[in-house]
Amino acid sequence: MKNKTLIIKGQGISLFLSMDKNMMEFITLVSSLALVGVSLYGYRNKREIPYAFWAVSGLAFLIISVALVVLGLNALQLPVTPYLGSIYPAFMALGLIALRSDFWKYYLAFIVLMLLLFGLASSNVFQIGLHSISGLVIVFLPIVYLVKKQTNTAILLFTLGGFTIAIGGMALAAITAGKPILPLGLVIQLLHPLLFVSAFLLALGIYAVNNATKS
Repeated sequence: MKNKTLIIKGQGISLFLSMDKNMMEFITLVSSLALVGVSLYGYRNKREIPYAFWAVSGLAFLIISVALVVLGLNALQLPVTPYLGSIYPAFMALGLIALRSDFWKYYLAFIVLMLLLFGLASSNVFQIGLHSISGLVIVFLPIVYLVKKQTNTAILLFTLGGFTIAIGGMALAAITAGKPILPLGLVIQLLHPLLFVSAFLLALGIYAVNNATKS
């Protein structure tokens, strides 16, 4: 009787964990749709290049989200996943640069170069480099804009989103490489929350920029 009770409890816990995982995947998918949607909405309203770049970033994240729903963590083993995982922060950073500077043309060339080198050399160095630099841009460039009084405090939503992208990117890289710094179970548990929190924060940042009065 005791063993039967334990089996029932074990099945209940397994079912709960399965539902929790499915819910996390669903929220991640919704966050990616929100990111794409708010970017396209901003582009429709203002016809400005940053929103186009943010839409590309959101689309890359949407593809990753759909793959995670369909394939689970096996999606991380797809050959295209590292590229999409790099495009997500890279084009988010590109949009931030384009928001106030023409330097975005050079950064776009840098993105293309790094992606090409990553494909040709099959080395994670170029992927990590692109991801790291883009993460720094997302975190610190909004602060620079705020200090220069070129925008309002809502721009810091990008900074918060950049922090979570950085942590989520490390989690993805750790799983893909098979050498997680933290226990694999913990990394897997944190993966979806980090992904959808970053997407929601960035979507709010884009929405705030779209609704801000031009200086």
